[in-house]
Parts: sequence; C-alpha cells; structure tokens
Amino acid sequence: MSTSGSADYSTSALNIIKRALRLLGVLPSGGSPTTAQTNDAMYALNTLAKSWMADGMPLWAIKSYTMSLTDGVNSYRIGDSQTVNTPKPLKITQVLNRNITSFVDIPMRGLTRQEYNMLGNKTVEGNPIQYFYDPQRNYGDLYVFPTPSSVEAAGNTLILFYQRPFEDFDSNTDEPDFPQEWFDALAYGLACRLAPEYGISLQDRKQLWQEMTIIKQEALNFGLEEGSMFFQRDFRNW
Repeated sequence: MSTSGSADYSTSALNIIKRALRLLGVLPSGGSPTTAQTNDAMYALNTLAKSWMADGMPLWAIKSYTMSLTDGVNSYRIGDSQTVNTPKPLKITQVLNRNITSFVDIPMRGLTRQEYNMLGNKTVEGNPIQYFYDPQRNYGDLYVFPTPSSVEAAGNTLILFYQRPFEDFDSNTDEPDFPQEWFDALAYGLACRLAPEYGISLQDRKQLWQEMTIIKQEALNFGLEEGSMFFQRDFRNW
C-alpha cells in the first residue's frame, strides 16, 4: 500500500461545529445540526478564534508590510480604509527603516507609551530610528521619531513585521484561518464554549477543558519561533 502523496487536508466551520457537538454528545455520528444550533455555534466559534488572538504571536500569523514615509508626517493610521490600508496589526514586533537605493536596513527601536511621551520636540526632522505603536479598536496609530524630512520620505521605506488578526468565519463553509495542527484544538475549544449551553455537567466540562488545554498547548508550542538568544548591555543613548 502507498501513502496518498497529498498534505492539503482542510476542514470547514460546519465540520468543526459537528465535531464539537459530537464531543458534547448532542449530535449522533453522521447527524447534522439544526439551523439554530449552527448559528449559535458559528457565533461561539468566531468569538473563540478572536479570543485566541491574545495567546501570542504564532509564526503563521506574523506578516510584513512595506509602507512609505511622508515628508513632515510622524504618525500613520493603520487599518482597513486608513492611511496605511491593511488590517490593523494586533502587535508590531519589529520595524526596519530601509534605504531604497542601498537596501540597507536600520532596525528601529520600539518605544513604550511612556518613553514616546518623554521625547522632547517630536517634530524634529531626521531619519526615523524609533517608533511607538498605539493599537485602537478598529485601527492602530504608528508614531515615528524623528519626523521624516523630504529626503527620508523620498529615499526610505518602513518594513513592518506584525501579528495580523485571525480572519472571521462568515459562512459555515469557510475554512479556518488556522493551519492543520489547530483543527483539533478548534473543535475541542468550541465544545468547551458550548458545553454550558447544553447543560453539560461541571465534572464533564472540567474533563473536556483539560483535554482541550493539552491539545491547544501542543499547537501553540509548535508555532513558536526557534533560534539563538543573546544578552548584552544596551549601549544606545537614544
């Protein structure tokens, strides 16, 4: 016998819902949920996926975006239909200031809100070497310092590395915006969210939660970046 030779298996929101309801014992094998059950589960599945964005920065959700600088502008609004038209970053992990002629990248230093507020004259012009990101509900504001002049605006771009939001489940035929190793975790997580609504006993809910926690942690661990770590004194004075 031979293997399939394929590795593109996927699933859908409806299949995740069916699996979750079977785990709860409210749907028989081969059964289909009612419209009301599907709608309730779709709401729970979306809120589950959104809450898991707070778990950290999985490798598969880290993206990059190249944005232009504008002469005399030190703040840029990021979000759908905003100045920087891309989905709002949950977190910005790194920013590079790239010279478009030499392609030399300058790593910019990320500031806390307090550090940014303590900067003196924020309108001073120069090549930006520091940034502060202020995420809001539907957009985020990126502040750079110093403020780019016409020279920097014409000769440099910023490369943002950020954690993107997970996509919505708009239809029960949608595939999850998660890699394959997360499919089990989504089904168990949804089952945990729906368990109180179906009157599952507290003891059974605890057991289900423990199983879900193990499965989810395995997926989280797989999504961590591997690499060397070095510690040294920070000699920068800016």
